[in-house]
Amino acid sequence: MILKTFRATALLAGLIAPTAALAAQFGAIAYSTSSGSNGFSYGFGSRGQAERAALGNCAAFAGDCQVLVYFYNACGALAVGRHLGYGYAWNARRSAAKAAALANCRVNDGGCRVVRWVCSQ
Repeated sequence: MILKTFRATALLAGLIAPTAALAAQFGAIAYSTSSGSNGFSYGFGSRGQAERAALGNCAAFAGDCQVLVYFYNACGALAVGRHLGYGYAWNARRSAAKAAALANCRVNDGGCRVVRWVCSQ
């Protein structure tokens, strides 16, 4: 009887765990074009929550912050150039998000480097 209970519990755990792992997790990155300050968030249950948190984190340092990118179950990146030009991107893979943010920044500015990356989970 104990073995049957263990098998049933293991089966249920296998069915429940993947569902929990697939729950949407949002993140966002905000940026100030005047100061270069940025804010980020991750692990939120909605886009709005993630954007508000990122804006709040950025607004602690600058008054002109705006959300550049949000993402869910993925990663986001922000690259900034020497004249505060920027590029951003999101992708399921951190490395791809960073590479795309750098490429986008280089269209707008020189000397670009990734200043922020974050994954939603």
